[in-house]
Amino acid sequence: MRKNILFILLTFLVFPVYSQVIRGPYLQAMTSISVIIRWRTDVATNSRVQFGGSSTTLTQKVEDEKLVTDHEIKIMGLNPAGKYFYSIGSTSTIYLGNESTFFETAPVPGTIKKYRFGVLGDCGTNSAFQDNVQAQLSSYLGNNYMNALILLGDNAYSLGTDPEYQSNFFNHYKDTFLKKFPVFPTPGNHDYNNDNPDRQKDHKVPYYDIFSPPTNGEAGGFPSGTKAFYSYDYGNVHFLSLDSYGREDQETRLYDTLGKQVQWIKADLAANKNKGWVVAYWHHPPFSQGSRNSETEYDMIKIRENFIRILERYGVDLILCGHSHVYERTRLINGFYDYSGKFDNSIYNVSQSSGKYDLSDNSCPYIKKSSVNKGTVYVVAGSGGQLGGPASGYPHKAMYYSNADHGGSMMLEVEGNRLDAKWIGIDGLIRDQFTMEKDVNQVKTINLDAGKSVKLDASFIGKYVWNNGETSRSITVSPTVDTEYNVKDAENCINDVFKINVAAPLPVKLISFSASADATNVVQLKWSTEFENQFAYFQVERSGNAKDFSDIGHVKGSENSTQTKSYDFSDPTGKTIFSADSVYYRLKMIDLSGKYEYSRVIGIKLKEIILGTEPDTTFDIEIVPNPSVQEDVQIRLSGQEKASALISVIDISGKVILSKTVMLTKDLSHFLPKVISKGVYFLKAVIGNRTVTKKFVII
Repeated sequence: MRKNILFILLTFLVFPVYSQVIRGPYLQAMTSISVIIRWRTDVATNSRVQFGGSSTTLTQKVEDEKLVTDHEIKIMGLNPAGKYFYSIGSTSTIYLGNESTFFETAPVPGTIKKYRFGVLGDCGTNSAFQDNVQAQLSSYLGNNYMNALILLGDNAYSLGTDPEYQSNFFNHYKDTFLKKFPVFPTPGNHDYNNDNPDRQKDHKVPYYDIFSPPTNGEAGGFPSGTKAFYSYDYGNVHFLSLDSYGREDQETRLYDTLGKQVQWIKADLAANKNKGWVVAYWHHPPFSQGSRNSETEYDMIKIRENFIRILERYGVDLILCGHSHVYERTRLINGFYDYSGKFDNSIYNVSQSSGKYDLSDNSCPYIKKSSVNKGTVYVVAGSGGQLGGPASGYPHKAMYYSNADHGGSMMLEVEGNRLDAKWIGIDGLIRDQFTMEKDVNQVKTINLDAGKSVKLDASFIGKYVWNNGETSRSITVSPTVDTEYNVKDAENCINDVFKINVAAPLPVKLISFSASADATNVVQLKWSTEFENQFAYFQVERSGNAKDFSDIGHVKGSENSTQTKSYDFSDPTGKTIFSADSVYYRLKMIDLSGKYEYSRVIGIKLKEIILGTEPDTTFDIEIVPNPSVQEDVQIRLSGQEKASALISVIDISGKVILSKTVMLTKDLSHFLPKVISKGVYFLKAVIGNRTVTKKFVII
């Protein structure tokens, strides 16, 4: 017997055991820089994913040496919005990988682009019905990439067991969706062992072993720390996947507004309130009168009464649910949490339009403003795997469209501030659709200088009809008088208005302006103009800080000229009062009516000129302390007992702010005016025919 066991072990070691992929591959937790790839083999092996930019150049790899049958490899360091081909296998064998095994990473959150999200509700029935729905969704998608596949729960009937997931879910979608498109699921009651109250509490169901959603905020959402509920970003869309059946902390449900899940929802929505679109999905709908009835079923009633008002308050745009095996869709509604018979179109419909945006009567898109963000569309899409009959009272009064005769799936298409939703029937027909747009119908006033042009951008995505005949989204115009432009969509639902006010022609066009200084700090300003129109004069202004300017002189203009004119101005102030500081100049250009505009500011750094006592003076003056605050600064004489002096205080721009005759002595005395601003100043004292100049600073 021991020999037989030894022979079996040797055989295992000498001859390799080849495994077979029996589940997957399938993509999880897609982000802009990472993805999780999972698969199952019939025998335990180690794991390797090879990937690259084409199916023939899989030059990168990630490995895990653990021997497992359920393989889970996370690839990090990917490029946002990048396309990668991949293969799966062990470190010695490639099991699967070709031109059809690839994925596209998510873009950087917030990126504007066109995105497609497929939606399947209650799909895991292991039926031809399920396959036909899938086929029509694939047909509609064509060669376009589906950025995510959203599951609305009851993904494997009837108990959500692992074998049922294999036969009812993976075997049906493995070749079409799962190996290329990331899956973001939510659980239903059948995933909880068909309404098993114990599984509600402990969550010990295969769903939580099979899926690996982003729970730590790695996909842009607020971290939840649990697979039961999570959020993620895809472009400018923020999604929340919620759990409407499980009990958190073995106690609270989705409709318990003080429970763990709802507190996380509030934190997530508060942290993501500036996203372009917000979509929430879970299993049990707040409104339905299909195979499930929100008039009688406790879970649905409590979600409607207690919970959905929170999502509306935070501006959630779209809510998707399954559970009821029909299709139902509201208009854009707000504030309704009662029974069907209480629904009043005039009160609860934010828009009376169908939202179909298809040129039919009253079909303009639902329009929202980000600043208000009022109104939500509710959709029940639970007929992805089977069809159920209508309940008593069908259709629900809040629903614009209801269909209990055809199964189907949904496709959400988002581009910028436009969201389109289409319900694709099992027969391939688009049996319902609606469009939402945000921040359109804009009215803008634009002030434009004569001779200039401006680009006008329509606020919406669609077909464009400008009042000047153009048909592109953006146009560039150069009106010579006040003009109003507008652009409408082809359906005549949206109208942007651009009111352009054209300013009168400029009084002058300055084409050069420069400054230079000689050895004595005399500054020479030179400038030239290309034209002058009813022009009066140039006011030359100077500043020590490039902010506070003083008028130092005027230069007459040429009034009307279409030829190049040159001008100059000499500023000698720096010859006597400036140290090695920069001085700044600008021109105030004034026309005959008094209208003016400023030139750009130019600066020049002056040379150091020693400002002190003349060589043969027998006295000096001191400013104490220096620098100082205005209240403390004082002056005294040295070299003489006393002397009558004409003192002048001059600011950095050359403006004289004080000139008076005082008697200076060896004792300190105040000399400044009571109000003087902070800055650099010069004190010039003239005694007899001698001059002393001192620099001081007020802080």
